[in-house]
Amino acid sequence: MSSAHSGAEPPGPELPVITVDYGVDDGEKSVFGRTRAAVTQVTRISSDVLARGVADLCQYVGGVFDQASTASDTLELTGLEVHVQVTGKGEVRLVGAASAEVNGGMKLIFQRKQGGTP
Repeated sequence: MSSAHSGAEPPGPELPVITVDYGVDDGEKSVFGRTRAAVTQVTRISSDVLARGVADLCQYVGGVFDQASTASDTLELTGLEVHVQVTGKGEVRLVGAASAEVNGGMKLIFQRKQGGTP
C-alpha cells in the first residue's frame, strides 16, 4: 500500500472551531415573534486556511491604516483594534456591531511597525 498523501485533505494542522447557527422557526409570523434555535457544531479548519484569511485581513487593515494615517495633519493613528469571527469554513470576518448573536471570535490589535512610514 502506498503511503502517499491524497490531495483530499487540507495541508497543515487543523484547528477545531465551534460554530453556532441561529435558525428561525418556519412557523413564525412576525419579526417580533421570532423563535430561534441555536445549533452548535464543532468543525475543523486547516491552519493554512486560517493563516490565509488572517493574512488577507492584515493586508486590508494595512491599507485602512495608511489611509487613516494620512487623513489628518494633527492626529496620528498609532493602533487599530479589530474584532473578527472565524466561520466553520475558515473565513475571517470583521465584526461590525455587537449583537446577541455575536459571541466568541478574536480580537486582533494592529500597530505600525517601527520605522514604518506615517
